[in-house]
This record gives sequence, structure tokens and C-alpha cells, in this order.
Amino acid sequence: MRGYSVTRLQNHGYVFILPTVIFFLVFLIYPMANAFFLSLFKWNLLSPRVYIGLKNFKKLVGDPRVLNSLWVTLHFTVLSVIFLNLLAFIYALMFSSRLIRFKNILQSMIFLPVILSTVAIGIVWKFMFQTTGLLSVIFVNILKVQIPWLTSTKIAPYAVIIVNLWRYTGYYMVIYIAGLLAIPDSLYEAARIDGAGFWAQLVYITIPSLKNTFTLAFVSCFIFSFGAFPLQYIITEGGPSRSTEVLTILIYRTAFDFTKMGYGSTISVLFFLILLMVSIIQLRVLRSTI
Repeated sequence: MRGYSVTRLQNHGYVFILPTVIFFLVFLIYPMANAFFLSLFKWNLLSPRVYIGLKNFKKLVGDPRVLNSLWVTLHFTVLSVIFLNLLAFIYALMFSSRLIRFKNILQSMIFLPVILSTVAIGIVWKFMFQTTGLLSVIFVNILKVQIPWLTSTKIAPYAVIIVNLWRYTGYYMVIYIAGLLAIPDSLYEAARIDGAGFWAQLVYITIPSLKNTFTLAFVSCFIFSFGAFPLQYIITEGGPSRSTEVLTILIYRTAFDFTKMGYGSTISVLFFLILLMVSIIQLRVLRSTI
């Protein structure tokens, strides 16, 4: 239209994004800023706030429960990142082969848990892990082994990891399939003409071509796994003996169960700073690989 300047069009564009900006300000930016503010106070949600400065942060350094939750979170995150990406990459390679039949059905079955409710998944798997549940019955009748899935401090963390792998492998499989489809077929045709087999093509063509995909998948998987909450809370509630009490559960319990809102906000600040550091590393890695 004549007389319709670019500046005017941009101003109208700001109006369209205004609802999203308001949503993020109210439900994301304000809670984050308020958490930093509350970390400087002692507050039990009932009595008035008492300013204590950095005492919460000093307490945080030597708190054994925080250190335990940090270790549990890192243990869960590292194993989830390794095995999720490994399984997803293997599935993507399988479905890129012409020898696999019924690809659409198999891919849909693997991806199905991604779109299911996390609460429903947690409840079903919790019943399956019980002594009379499906998994326990299978192991007892076939392998003659009774596994204390949710009552052993050594096994419970891995039980949650198993559920997490079943839940999210399909999501990262799709990412790797998209990366594989972006690799030109001419590279593989030239490699086959030169006599390169499957492993040579994998090492010299597939993996180098997927370096950006690997970076995206690994970093996003780390962030999502580090912030995990529903599966641990529903299946084990952080037990037994805090063996599955990740940082998010500790933040929730400290703030609402123990009514220590100030100290809970301090732990959430630690949680935020760790994720911020990972995000900065992500940006630097992506810049170096692109």
C-alpha cells in the first residue's frame, strides 16, 4: 500500500507479539527475578519476610542435602544424555536402512510415549515396578530374580532412568532422522563406488555430517534431563532415602513442604546458574561448529 512505511509495519508487528511478551514477563521473567529477591530473605509464607542477606547462600555451600541432590541430578542427567542419544541414533540408523520393513509403524510406536501424559506414564510404570507388577512378575517367573525396583537406593535411580529412556528416545530419534535426511545421497554413492562399507561410511560421512545435530541433541537433552521433575516425583517421590531426589524436587519440598521459601529460592538460583552456564557453553559450541 502507498504511504505504508516499513517503520509503521514494524510497529504493528510489535502489537502482534505483545501478548507473548506479556506472558513471558508475567510467568517467566517476574518469577525468576522474584526468586533472586526472595533468596535474600527468611520467609515461611506466613510470617513477614526477614532480610538475612547472603546467609542462605552460605548455608547452601555446606548443605549435605543440596550436595546429594546435585549429585543425583548429575548422575541422572549424564546417564540419560548418553543412553538417550545412543539409542536414538541407533534407531535413526536402523530406520534409514532400506532393509527395515514397516518403518512408519515402528517409528510411531517408538515416538508414541513422547505425546503421552507424563503423569499417566509415571503412574503406570510405578505399578509395573511394584512387587506384584508386570516387570517384577516377569523377572521372578523367567529369571527367578526379585528386583527391588523402588525400594533399593542402588536400583531406584536406574528404574527412573529406564522410564526416561522409554519416554524420550522417540523425540531424539526424530531429530537424528531429520539430520540423516539432510545428508546428500551423492556422498554415500561416491563412498560405495570407492569400496567403503557401512562402518567407513558411518565414521567418515554420517558422524561428521551430523556434528550440529549431535550438539543440538546433547545440549537440549542435558537441559531437559537436568530439569526433570514429574517422573521422579510420581514414581519415587525422591526416595528411597533421597536416592532419586533431584534438585527440582528439593526446591519444591524446601519451599512448600518445609515452608522455607527463602532457602528454596536460593536453591532455585543455583539451579538457574547451572543451566545458564550450560546454555553459554551451548552457544559457544554451536558457533565453533557452524
